[in-house]
Amino acid sequence: MKKLITIALGGIILFATSLAFACDYPERPQIPDGSTATKDDMLAAKESVTNYLAGVDVYLACIENDEKAAVAALENPNQADLERRDEMLTKKFDAANDEKALVGEEFNQQVRAYNAARQAKQ
Repeated sequence: MKKLITIALGGIILFATSLAFACDYPERPQIPDGSTATKDDMLAAKESVTNYLAGVDVYLACIENDEKAAVAALENPNQADLERRDEMLTKKFDAANDEKALVGEEFNQQVRAYNAARQAKQ
């Protein structure tokens, strides 16, 4: 019996570990200094930021799907465990969405700096 429990726990850990690596968080884009960047630099940054934001959305969908599958695989989960899992998923969503907003604002600040630098040259 003890051996069976050990094997079962090992399988659960292996399954949970594989889920942890299934969803990759995208790499944060490099945003150039708008006051010195070229138009091409800013356009490349815009594309990088757009791809990053889309990548975060893919990541969030992935972790949500993985969590649904993990919960469905549980046998007789108690309400406290389900609430804890939901709370952790919510924290991951909140952190990712906060990071998206931060990257977007950082890019917008550099666009404003870029525009100000171009106006100053005219």
